Amino acid sequence: MELSKQDTTAIKGIAICLMLWHHLFLRTVEFGNVAHSLAQVFKVCVALFLFVSGYGLTKQYSKLEKPYFKNTVKFLLKRYVNFFLPYWFCFVLVVLVGNLAGFTFQDAYPASRNMMKCFLLDALGLMGWGSYLSTWWFNKLIIQLYLLFPLLFLVAKNKYSAIIGLVVVVALQLIRPVRLFCLEEGGIPAFFLGMIAAKHQFLPNPTNRRWRILMLTISVVLCVGLATLHQTQGMGAYGAVFIRALLALSIVCMYVCMYVCIPTSGMALRFVGKYATIMYLTHTLFQQLIPNIIYSLPYSILVFMLFLAISLGVAVLIEWMQRLVKYDKLQIAIVKKVEKW
Repeated sequence: MELSKQDTTAIKGIAICLMLWHHLFLRTVEFGNVAHSLAQVFKVCVALFLFVSGYGLTKQYSKLEKPYFKNTVKFLLKRYVNFFLPYWFCFVLVVLVGNLAGFTFQDAYPASRNMMKCFLLDALGLMGWGSYLSTWWFNKLIIQLYLLFPLLFLVAKNKYSAIIGLVVVVALQLIRPVRLFCLEEGGIPAFFLGMIAAKHQFLPNPTNRRWRILMLTISVVLCVGLATLHQTQGMGAYGAVFIRALLALSIVCMYVCMYVCIPTSGMALRFVGKYATIMYLTHTLFQQLIPNIIYSLPYSILVFMLFLAISLGVAVLIEWMQRLVKYDKLQIAIVKKVEKW
């Protein structure tokens, strides 16, 4: 079973919804233990984004022709163009709106004496947890994983080396011999699993009823295990990285099974997934600027629906602004120049 472009977009829709819930209720207890426990488990959203990224990159990279070195450089340049240009557009808007609303650089970088350095590093996606918005730490993670991708692709080339590579990735994640951000934050396992799934097509046959029952059972077990681990050891639990990677894989399998059984189930998810990147880059600002509005409703599901509506509405508006100033055409033009290089 292969994932199509529509499938990966829908999975991004699932991931961004889980991210919104995670950020809404992770540090709030007034909405009950269930909402809080789900928020802990829903950090799997990061692993889902990484799985889909590894999957999509592998599918695209497999189509490259010789010479591999030059085409690899062009491939990575295109990825960085497609990453940085949308990010910079949102970055400028978020910083502008944030500062006008009173969220200054002093608030964003309280421990720094050099605000300009922080600002420039943030623009390059390299500030990690010290970013203007704390959720932008993911930028640094994905930038490093893009650089590691060609090496990981060679490792995943055949089934035997992929298995050995997965063992090595797990060992590196446990030992952490170097202070690399993607090791410290645990991004490689989910990313590499996505690559292996794309290269060796081991996703289950969704028409098999036994597979659907098995995937549902595995997902429930992993969720319970993840929630228990968080309660006993906190969000930084040592084994949580690997459980999230496996849970991301099982969620992908569950989505495939669901989509085959109920084809219309993917429509709304694909719509949300289309704007997932912009929503990720902007939603945390609203939590900081208008928390009284977001948390004004009495039930967690209503708070989530309001937050989803606000985040999605702003994302649609930002995409319209990009088209209005022809920013999307600029991105396409730069990508074409890289391809002709």
